[in-house]
Amino acid sequence: MFSTGIKFLAALVLGAAVGAANAAGFPDRAITLVTPFPAGGATDALARTLAEHMAKTLGQSVVVENRAGAATNIGAAHVVRSAPDGYTILLATNSTLVTNRFLFKELPYDPDAFAPIGMIGIGPMVLLTSKKDRFKSLADVVEIAKARPGALTIASFGAGTSSHLAAEYFQELANIKLLHVPFKGSTHALPQIINGDIDLFFDMVSTGMPQVNADKVDVQAITSKQRMSTLPDLPTVAESGHPGFEITAWFTLVAPPGTPQSATNALNAALKAALADDAVRQRMLVMGIEPSDGSPEALIRQVKQEIPIIQSLVKRANIVVQ
Repeated sequence: MFSTGIKFLAALVLGAAVGAANAAGFPDRAITLVTPFPAGGATDALARTLAEHMAKTLGQSVVVENRAGAATNIGAAHVVRSAPDGYTILLATNSTLVTNRFLFKELPYDPDAFAPIGMIGIGPMVLLTSKKDRFKSLADVVEIAKARPGALTIASFGAGTSSHLAAEYFQELANIKLLHVPFKGSTHALPQIINGDIDLFFDMVSTGMPQVNADKVDVQAITSKQRMSTLPDLPTVAESGHPGFEITAWFTLVAPPGTPQSATNALNAALKAALADDAVRQRMLVMGIEPSDGSPEALIRQVKQEIPIIQSLVKRANIVVQ
């Protein structure tokens, strides 16, 4: 089992000790931003929004590369094996840095070894339901699920992702049994719920709500502690009869272990500039993502805070460790 963020915290200290001259003149060529989800999804949209603005600050192109699958393991493993020079970085999620350590007996990367760049933001999900089911509320979902244990299907971004954890936590609090169907990302799951092949799906606001607005799926609740200002009429799962429910997805930037501090500093400055831009912030808010301050310290705090919470949830939900 991996440590609980100690090495991750040490990366800040060790990075400062690596010769700044190693990244002198950084960057002098294009940077690759790897996102561990398919093109077209919420994480991809966020990556492209940040890449566009960060490129202006850095004076070099930031190219988004999608490496989806295995609960972000494929993208994370690629980045951790990349040269530690700041030219290949990862848009990591809570799955990458927290959840996966409790789901997989062996990971192709150490989640605590990455060099932290900065925290991007946090966002809730919405519970989508298929039109064919004609659910009127979350209470309807629970009633049918109790009457037909294991009959209703629920999609996720992949095993161990925030979408999967939301499904498991919901089942625990509602005392119901659903059939989990993992996909590689939202873009693969959405067609299935639109076609009626899947009943339920906790999706990000940015990808789920356009389908609701197009009348292709229904929405029953949001996973945040409080209602979103942009969706004031949508109740939370907690206020819909399941007190205490709150599951969010969060997003960060990290670099391969051993990346020089001068490189991560330059990347952090570009990230902070993007997050301070009104147009970027507004776009993120429309996506349902609350922008962070961009600091590596905020990222480290989030990891340390969430490790015991997720470890307990994974154990209680009896999610099979692979």
